[in-house]
Amino acid sequence: MVCIAAFIILGICVLTVPIIRLFNKKLADNIVKLFKQATHCFSRRVTLRACDTSFADDVKNGLLRKVILKHPKWVKPLSGLIELLSFAIIVVSIWSLLVGVKSLVSLYVYGTCNPSKPTACVLDTAEACSINAAPVEFNKDPIGWIGQWFSDYGEAIAAIPTKMRHWDAKDYLPKNPSYSDGKNSSKPLALDIFDPGCTVCRRSYIAEKEAGFFDKYNVALLPYPIYKQGKAEFQHSVLVARYLTAVQIQGEPKERKDDTKLPSAWRMIDRMFTGKDADGVEYQKAFNLGYDNDKAEATLKQWLADFGYNDDEIGKIVDLAHSNKVKRLVNENRDIVDKDVKTKKIPTVIYDGARHDGEFKK
Repeated sequence: MVCIAAFIILGICVLTVPIIRLFNKKLADNIVKLFKQATHCFSRRVTLRACDTSFADDVKNGLLRKVILKHPKWVKPLSGLIELLSFAIIVVSIWSLLVGVKSLVSLYVYGTCNPSKPTACVLDTAEACSINAAPVEFNKDPIGWIGQWFSDYGEAIAAIPTKMRHWDAKDYLPKNPSYSDGKNSSKPLALDIFDPGCTVCRRSYIAEKEAGFFDKYNVALLPYPIYKQGKAEFQHSVLVARYLTAVQIQGEPKERKDDTKLPSAWRMIDRMFTGKDADGVEYQKAFNLGYDNDKAEATLKQWLADFGYNDDEIGKIVDLAHSNKVKRLVNENRDIVDKDVKTKKIPTVIYDGARHDGEFKK
């Protein structure tokens, strides 16, 4: 144990040798010499062979030299303590290496080194709403925490091929998708995955709009209500997603009240992300924090009326929104994201052969 721990510590010290050499050449040379001895001993120990040098004993004796002379009875317990500390150094080093590798893999695959809490990753430049389940707390369930940690590790490694593939938006389209520019095939296709209640999705949509993203691409919608511990993260996201899906099935109103060409599902999202209610409160904030179920549904019905749907058409949309068919379609959309796209960050936009996780950057 001692020679392995020494190898780790000296390996770190060797990295600083060029700097140490500027101030103390002899010390730098001694570090390199000791590291070579430790490397030889380490190479034998990791291959389950006995170390053929007295390096480990030399390290112990060097640490205990003064104790032997003054307190000889302390030698044995201190020797055991050195072994224990050596074991702790090895465990911490291995754990640190695993954490580092996991963070790098997650950063490559998901765009964040901490999929459970993207905002906690200092290397993550794109904000997002995490779709991971709430992490297990170590102090409450150590075994569960370790299990989840390694499960996340394996999941990240398994997802590497998905990140490397060529991403084509048409491969992940939901049934009856709504396009920002109809079925205009002259524009490249993009897919926008979002949660109506996610504040980052709102900012991302506004950034896309300001950057002219919808002018360059024909974008399809895929509403994805985020669930955590079996419950929707945002209060009315599921209801809005069902209405969006129902509108896509129903189609456009027979008589529009204006000359806008934007599809009704897109008008709903645009109003959710950019509009305000009669009290001047942003609609998304009102849905998330202020509206109960009745008020939320009444607001969606009013939007439909504003877009030109008559009472009969609105009634059909309401029936569809609460039907098993639409509930199934919303769940199928979630399966597309969870099983095929395998992102951990919402919003996610697929375009130009790549998957872009997190907030859209202009």
